[in-house]
Amino acid sequence: MASKKVLVVGAGAAGMSCAHHLSNHPNLFQVTVIESTSSCGGQAFSIPLDESRHGASWLNQGVQGGSHIFRHTFSTFRSQGYDVHPVNLQISFGKGRHFWTNVFPTLFHEEHEKDIRRFRKVLKIIKWFSLAFVFIPIRVLLRMFMFSKEFGDYMIMPSLALFLGTGNATPEVNSVILERLYGSPTVGMWYDPETGDKSKKKEGVLSGNNPEMVVFPNLSEFYETWRKDLVGRGVDVRLNTDVLGVLHRGKKGVKVLVKTSSEERVEEYDELVFACQADTAKRILGKQATWRERFILGRTKWSDDVTVTHWDSDYMEKHYTNHFDEGQVVTASKTGRDDSARIAQGKEFSPMYYIKPYDQEPDKLEMISYPTPHK
Repeated sequence: MASKKVLVVGAGAAGMSCAHHLSNHPNLFQVTVIESTSSCGGQAFSIPLDESRHGASWLNQGVQGGSHIFRHTFSTFRSQGYDVHPVNLQISFGKGRHFWTNVFPTLFHEEHEKDIRRFRKVLKIIKWFSLAFVFIPIRVLLRMFMFSKEFGDYMIMPSLALFLGTGNATPEVNSVILERLYGSPTVGMWYDPETGDKSKKKEGVLSGNNPEMVVFPNLSEFYETWRKDLVGRGVDVRLNTDVLGVLHRGKKGVKVLVKTSSEERVEEYDELVFACQADTAKRILGKQATWRERFILGRTKWSDDVTVTHWDSDYMEKHYTNHFDEGQVVTASKTGRDDSARIAQGKEFSPMYYIKPYDQEPDKLEMISYPTPHK
């Protein structure tokens, strides 16, 4: 049987993974990867830094790290000679009266203890009736169970946005995600089970743990190494090349119009894989898209974020809590918790992420990442 010619559009994580696994079967597939930009990796890339000034020679932009459960990702890194670095995830939420963290209990935690206690119960309800809550956005859920607006704006929305990367669209996320994020011991980054001793429940703490996290290696170097590996395995990886459109689709394959810096040409493939954004896939398919493809690919909603890379320490001191602040710590909770260990750990407070709502517009979020330096 003749091998199939497969075109993969996009050389980000999805496209590279697809090409990698297909290349494990060279007798079955001839793989071509086309990427419109000058490098592989998509949103995962690195920028150079002045090591003498910042203590690091590079910084990952777009994607810095992930949960310890992403074992397939780590396996791929290691297959190319790279490894991940474990860290404890410490986060600084808000500033002043609205400051709280997952590292130690704060006054803001204590102020919203009733909301937090009810929140734990609501998570159980969502778990029991998850099918129903798939259709309920988080903003509606918070109103249904009469949580205070401040609790939603300054605690729930920022913590979800930080993990999911959903930014100002977080209120529209379905409520089942809320339970997965806070309730799962394997997926949930905020998982904090109540202790068996009812007198020592952590009811006043929304996020009482430092979940295991990893930071990734230099992503630009990794993806370039991976690209060379794919080429060595027979994959045709073409950068700075555009797929302008699909000219024909049928049982005998697909014809596409490809553009490079010097020419346009028609190429034929047996299979076509889109590993790019939905609107790009819809545009390339054009009139060859089925009604179902037009419907699904056209349902994506996009929002604009502004990203700034800076080293303005004055800004950070003004708008965020960067260090252990004894004045913000709750030393003797009304519930009788023993938080001495967490407070002791808090004295080494060194946040990796910062996030806050703007006080003048609490539904708008600003997030800052401070990746662990690498040399």
